[in-house]
Amino acid sequence: MRQVQFSVHRWTAVSFALTIFFSAFLLFQVQPLLSKQILPWFGGSPAVWTTAMLFFQSLLCLGYLYAHALSRLHSRTLQARIHVLLLLASAVLAARVLPGADLRPDSPDSPVLQVLSILGLSVGLPYFCLATTGPLLQHWFTRTPHAHSVFRLYALSNVGSFLALLSFPYVFEPWLDLGQMAGLWTAGYWAFALMCIPVAMGFGQVPAPLATPSAIPTEVMERGQPIGVLHRASWIALPALASLVFIAATDQISHDVAPEPRLWITTLSLYLLTFIFTFDNPRWYRPRLVALCSLCLIAATAGFRDIPSWFGWDWDYGVNELRWLHYALLFAVCLLCHGELYRRRPSEPGRLTEFYLCMSVGGACGGLFVTLVATQWFDDYHEWLLALVLATVVAATVLFSPASTDGSQSGSRALRATGAAVAIAVIGLLWHLMNPWSWRDVRTAEYSEVLLDQARNFYGTVTVTDLRYPAEPRKDERAFFSGNVTHGQQFLSPDRRHEPTTYYARDSGIGQTLQWVMSRKPSASVALIGLGAGTLANYARETDRYDFYEINPEAVRIAQRWFDNLSSCKAQEKNILLGDARLRMEQLPAGKRYDVIVLDAFTGGSVPIHLLTREAFAIYARHLEPDGHLAINITNAYLHLYPVVKAQAQALGFTYRHRHQDMDEDRNVRRNLHFIMTRDQDYLAAFPSVDGRITDEAGRTIRIEPQDIPGLRLWTDQFSSIGPIVR
Repeated sequence: MRQVQFSVHRWTAVSFALTIFFSAFLLFQVQPLLSKQILPWFGGSPAVWTTAMLFFQSLLCLGYLYAHALSRLHSRTLQARIHVLLLLASAVLAARVLPGADLRPDSPDSPVLQVLSILGLSVGLPYFCLATTGPLLQHWFTRTPHAHSVFRLYALSNVGSFLALLSFPYVFEPWLDLGQMAGLWTAGYWAFALMCIPVAMGFGQVPAPLATPSAIPTEVMERGQPIGVLHRASWIALPALASLVFIAATDQISHDVAPEPRLWITTLSLYLLTFIFTFDNPRWYRPRLVALCSLCLIAATAGFRDIPSWFGWDWDYGVNELRWLHYALLFAVCLLCHGELYRRRPSEPGRLTEFYLCMSVGGACGGLFVTLVATQWFDDYHEWLLALVLATVVAATVLFSPASTDGSQSGSRALRATGAAVAIAVIGLLWHLMNPWSWRDVRTAEYSEVLLDQARNFYGTVTVTDLRYPAEPRKDERAFFSGNVTHGQQFLSPDRRHEPTTYYARDSGIGQTLQWVMSRKPSASVALIGLGAGTLANYARETDRYDFYEINPEAVRIAQRWFDNLSSCKAQEKNILLGDARLRMEQLPAGKRYDVIVLDAFTGGSVPIHLLTREAFAIYARHLEPDGHLAINITNAYLHLYPVVKAQAQALGFTYRHRHQDMDEDRNVRRNLHFIMTRDQDYLAAFPSVDGRITDEAGRTIRIEPQDIPGLRLWTDQFSSIGPIVR
């Protein structure tokens, strides 16, 4: 009899664990799937991920609210019946989880609302049901003989989420297209519903008497101690800070390094790992050690560029060092917040759903603040500084907590004073190095740099600076940045003002192409995808027509206000077409054709993949003259784009050339690589391909550009993987 009872108990634990694990896996597998599907519809902006995170966190909060409300019903049978009906309804809607073309936006207006509505119509109810699974099943689990291990189920759910995130880019994405992954997810959801129904109905479960407060061990609360308002507030504030740090760190890494989907998955995985460690077992979290590490990492991150120079150190940092320092800081602060949250967990099983509800509200608050407040009211990523200041206060409080002293008032006061002094010192360092109200002028004996304009919207931050050289005024220039990526420069000297610079010198691949077309045609029609500072407008003649495609309205404002390339453009007809270039070009009449189409949207880390797929190139080819030229700036420090565009050229039957150009500081020309596909054989004979040799400081060859990847799978709207092309 005991053996049978043991088997039943074991089956109960296993069924709960498998259902929670599988639901969490599906919960986080669908997030990158849907985000990748809609990313092209909004110009590949990293803000799509931030907005999607807001949607998922908010729906998670609603799911926890539902679980809390359902757990208040006294009848366990009624709870089960309601939830099973919801599961059945959601299983029907899960048949169409991937947003179709009918949901694609027609205008660039209100992108945040558009993202939220698309996600809601696609996966709203299924995701809501998955979100309810964790807290609801854990509530039912406290009515079984295994109630003492209920928080380990939460750690297990985060293991499922973690594996889902890792498997998406490394297991599913390289081999399956989006449609196939969506089909597998739907089948998985149906399997989850079949697993959840018997668990919800209580089949095979042996109920235990209502667990007593001592059934769930606690280190903070004494048995029977009431929970105050401040204690409940900590259930919201701590996860809110962790969420803010997670989202702000992701944006900051994208801003300072290179935004890419795998980066988003990495930061979210680290965020989930802290839940796994803290909720699995108390031994994984050491409060004072984690608090000390957090303070050190905060100070190191803030002074990464500046502090070494104070001591005369020659610190040559690069992308990897900066990226990993941000990763370490994100992990440490989230571990601190979630560790303190676990220490404040309730001892009574009846408060479990309330605890998770408060956690989810806090997580949603972080996303709400970044998406609805910071993006609208900040001109830069100032939420990063705010997150570091708040993290400093929490870390100093934990590090110098008087809980472990002998209880004397003098010792407690001394510790609190020390903690306050350390917090003030670190915050002072942060303020000195990251002051958001500083105009950030840089003045040296050689040059001065002045910030002229800065703004932020859904598509990121834009900045305009003047760089002046007192000894060499001909070198004075104005630069336009999107994030940290240079989107255009213009000389300020009148005699050099309209000299093409950066990637578009007259002897660059695109410069040669435009001049070739002008030498053959008295009137040329040119489409420029990506406005920047309008540098290519300097090539226009009085008889030409130029169409500028730009998705970011702030970029248009900057180009018109601070640069005169557009205003002095000689083209008899020039149009600025605001919105996603692919969507706008798709809406053109069938007879509208261009002699040259220039793609200039790939110099940063976050390339708009939807502009590089088979379907996109079919649109370009449809609006290209038979002897036209499709010229692409594939200069990129992070991704090998040559094999991607080469595969598209071969698929369309175009011949092609490439041209590498080395840096020329005197002309303000940056190293660039251009790819031109055409059927104009005279052009190809006149301009053969030019390789480039990339060397290190010692003159040793690092690589030859461009680098091909034979056999690379053709990118389509349903399949694209940046894994094989990452440098």
